[in-house]
Amino acid sequence: MTERLYRPPPLPDATERLAKLTAQARDDIRILEFPKRMLPFERKPGVFEVAVIGAGQTGLGVSFGLFRHGIKNTIILDQNPRGRQGPWRTYARNHLLRTKKDSTGGLDWGIPSLHFIRWSEARFGADYYESIQKIPRSIWADYLDWFTDTVDLPAQYETAVRDIRWNAAERYFELQTSKGVVKAEFVVMCTGIESAGKHRFPRIVEERLPTHAYAHTMTEPAVAHLRDKDVVVIGGGASAFDWANAVLAAGAKSVDLMIRRGNLPAVHRVCWGSRWIGYHRHYIDLPDEMKWSYSLADLDLGVPPPRDTYYEAVRDPRFRIFGNAGIDDVRYENGKIVGTYGGTPFTHDFMICGTGSNNSIFGQTELQAILPHIQIWKDVFKPKDGRTHPEMELSPYLGKSLQFIPKRPEDDFVERIYYLCSGVAHLSGFRCNLSAIQFVAKRVCDDISRHIFLDHRDEVKAAFDAFDLWEE
Repeated sequence: MTERLYRPPPLPDATERLAKLTAQARDDIRILEFPKRMLPFERKPGVFEVAVIGAGQTGLGVSFGLFRHGIKNTIILDQNPRGRQGPWRTYARNHLLRTKKDSTGGLDWGIPSLHFIRWSEARFGADYYESIQKIPRSIWADYLDWFTDTVDLPAQYETAVRDIRWNAAERYFELQTSKGVVKAEFVVMCTGIESAGKHRFPRIVEERLPTHAYAHTMTEPAVAHLRDKDVVVIGGGASAFDWANAVLAAGAKSVDLMIRRGNLPAVHRVCWGSRWIGYHRHYIDLPDEMKWSYSLADLDLGVPPPRDTYYEAVRDPRFRIFGNAGIDDVRYENGKIVGTYGGTPFTHDFMICGTGSNNSIFGQTELQAILPHIQIWKDVFKPKDGRTHPEMELSPYLGKSLQFIPKRPEDDFVERIYYLCSGVAHLSGFRCNLSAIQFVAKRVCDDISRHIFLDHRDEVKAAFDAFDLWEE
């Protein structure tokens, strides 16, 4: 474990090496930029061509891809302060990324000097990348900071998007934000796994425990006060184990982890698929029946914690794990959580719930004006064997470019919103986050470019007809 948690110090000349790499990357971007001229049509004053909501790794990948497509009249909006977008410096407690080190999202768009390997070589030396199997979370966050600065994307932070509406007369979206209205012809939603609504707590916990006695793994609960305390963790997923380890590291007296299943899932089949060429590139092209089958199996099987996270926990003598341990009863008594889990009574000081979020797009307040116009899976697909799931039924039914599909032909404006939010988009094709970004980002950028060209085809043709052969 000591070796796994090791963070090397930067090289003595890391600052100079990174400055040189930054200059090289920017020069590579300049050399490879094509086309250098924008399409010849008049832009709408005060209107962005694309608004990307979310400045995490998905939003960065899409935004830089739009730049590479020659689409530069864009803006990125993120509700968090700069440096705290995404989970890496907020609620995430995993020491390492979930994916193998070669899954870096394609953020570089084929420019080697922008790749994590080059950045890690410049900062830590040539041997560092070869010495690891997975990228440490904190180091990945530092890399994303460098990437953002290097490619100089137009991001606006501390800007929450509260409402999105289509202005049919002007043919653009009006995004009501915490800092005013932003107008854009296309919208790309990149707001991560939390997009679809509030955190999910067991109802019995919300009804019977005071809020100061429990917290969710997708928030930033303080852990220092849990030193010498007995803690119970509900759930057996990766984040539950991450927080169990964090609490143990903070000096907890004991940590009991409760799972409803008899045992942890033995395999994570979706991660198995990410190892094969073409899986994430073409998953979206599968027939609906097969997408449904994949996703239903994913829900049925469950997702085990990463092996390194699991072993870090079970090696600690203060940690215990209990199967068939759903919450039978719980109450707060004399400053203690008194609960019965799988028929066995326990007493704890604090509870952490690794119970996920309510994965329904209908929980996204900013999309309330859009939702009546889009198709969901329940509208278009009925499994032949009758096996269904409410979260899957209510997932958005997305097109081949991860765009919303209209319920009626007159609602075709929704095709200009792209939904890359892993919480509920996985059924249609955005799976495993970092492993899939490079494939879905290309589809999104190609489709936006296609729309823009066709929207202005008459103006482009007029410019073609007026072109003077002797003009420079």
